[in-house]
Amino acid sequence: MMPLRLFAGRTFAAANATAFLMSATIFAAAFLVVQYFQFALGNSPLAAGLRLLPWTATPLVVAPLAGLLSDRIGPRPVLASGMLLQGAGLIWVAALATTSPAYPSFIAPLVIAGAGISMALPVAPAAALSAVPPADLGKASGINSTLQRFGSAFGVAIATTVFTANGHIATPASFTAGLRPALQAAAALSLAGVLTALAVKPTVRAAQTAQDTPQLTEASQTP
Repeated sequence: MMPLRLFAGRTFAAANATAFLMSATIFAAAFLVVQYFQFALGNSPLAAGLRLLPWTATPLVVAPLAGLLSDRIGPRPVLASGMLLQGAGLIWVAALATTSPAYPSFIAPLVIAGAGISMALPVAPAAALSAVPPADLGKASGINSTLQRFGSAFGVAIATTVFTANGHIATPASFTAGLRPALQAAAALSLAGVLTALAVKPTVRAAQTAQDTPQLTEASQTP
């Protein structure tokens, strides 16, 4: 069901590895942060959800722009930048996490992390599918989707393991003590995704556009 020959292609393997780490990071971080707002800070589920909007609403704006940018310059810089921004935003959130923080201080890092995941979310599967022939698109799509699901479970497992090794949910202070290293571990997964994203080759379309640009420029200057 899973043709391993597809993984011989560097772009397909790298894009799927990035998708795996992308899902691992976002699900681990969401699992932790939503509980932090409730258990450590005493917010209701609704209030916690509203406080996450600077993070979770960004795909509505950024994801379409990321897709257009990827078409123009190729997926590699967009993917790598997105994973980097996501990791940086989560490290910032971990640094701010205390038992009595001012919520406005979380807005900027949540927006940065959200912009990062919004950049990677549409580009990772597109890069994987663009690396296979049309006859393999169905299988390639299934592989990418499955690896993202596995990444989600992997990320939550890593986050909870680190959390329980450093804290527990009994008190706000103990929850925060576990949250910070667990969020840092999630951020580390995203930063690992920067390396896998850099292994993605430019698409043929992007490479052809870059080659054609000088010719178009010369043609436009010809009287």
